[in-house]
Amino acid sequence: MLTVRDLTKIYANRFDAQAGGVREVSFDLPDGTFFTLLGPSGCGKTTTLRCVAGLERPDAGTIAVGETVLFDSAKGVAVPLNERGIGMVFQSYAIWPHMTVFENIAFPLRVAKGQRPGREEVKTLVEQALSTVGLSGYGDRPATRLSGGQQQRVALARAIVHRPKLLLLDEPLSNLDAALREEMRVELRRLQQQIGVTTIYVTHDQSEALAMSDRIAVMEKGRIVQMGDPREIYFRPANMFVASFIGAANLLRGVCEGAVAAGAEGTVRLADGSLIGCLFPVGGTAGQKTTMAVRPESIVLTRPDNAMLHGTVTAASFLGGSARYDVAVGDLVIRVVGSAEQVVAPGAQVGLSFPTSSAVAVG
Repeated sequence: MLTVRDLTKIYANRFDAQAGGVREVSFDLPDGTFFTLLGPSGCGKTTTLRCVAGLERPDAGTIAVGETVLFDSAKGVAVPLNERGIGMVFQSYAIWPHMTVFENIAFPLRVAKGQRPGREEVKTLVEQALSTVGLSGYGDRPATRLSGGQQQRVALARAIVHRPKLLLLDEPLSNLDAALREEMRVELRRLQQQIGVTTIYVTHDQSEALAMSDRIAVMEKGRIVQMGDPREIYFRPANMFVASFIGAANLLRGVCEGAVAAGAEGTVRLADGSLIGCLFPVGGTAGQKTTMAVRPESIVLTRPDNAMLHGTVTAASFLGGSARYDVAVGDLVIRVVGSAEQVVAPGAQVGLSFPTSSAVAVG
């Protein structure tokens, strides 16, 4: 439904010569996909979104929605923002305080280029949008008398009122408190599935991305470094940046014992001589220095007998639904998240075990 090829937009930096922007970003989205651009501040995710929207003119690349080309640097095509048929919700919502809820939502219909809907059609479309976001009956209310969550819903209703082919969301939940953000996360995903519109969502919140997305693109320094579904991103990080940025990961360093084909399992010898099975997504060679990523949730605390690793519990925290332990293994501290019902006191000698498939070579 959406095709982006080799999208490049570079911002010159006269202060430290570190140019910002995006470089050769490419992705394809099937119709109805909830796609998240995830990464730290300055990685290029908002620039990518603004280029798709038409708020920024790329230096190179192509953008197409279905058979309609929105931008093509080689052919000189650049469809204006107001002709792209895209809905967008900003971080600040951009709700006009001098308008009612109805007038805010109706605004895109009344300034649309070409044939505009009549008064009755506008009323019908706005009421449908209000109903979709759960604000039926709020049309006459002044925009200034809305809570943060209600303003977010109005901004979303305004973005979908003209039934766009593509919906762009730029950190729309960041201004909400934690409890409301959790509630709106579920609601936003439900609305997207109900409407069926292809959506690009920008966030730096890893839990938000994992909970909401069909596909995630992790960005670093203007490039996509890994793209996949949430479970793949979390359990099969492509490199140390992804492993460290997405949730918590234990990084175990050692040496590859022998040649390993791409996608196969191999063995890594740690500094203390322990041999650990590991998945090598891109392969490995004998003697190669290797860093493995292992998620805390994948590790099980056992009796020291016959365990893969042995250590001493240095800290224990009860988190309600789970328990977290720090285990000293030689000079390394390994974090473990396990069952809340398992009680292990600091100072206990324990074994650590995990499936070979849970250890992934990331560097």
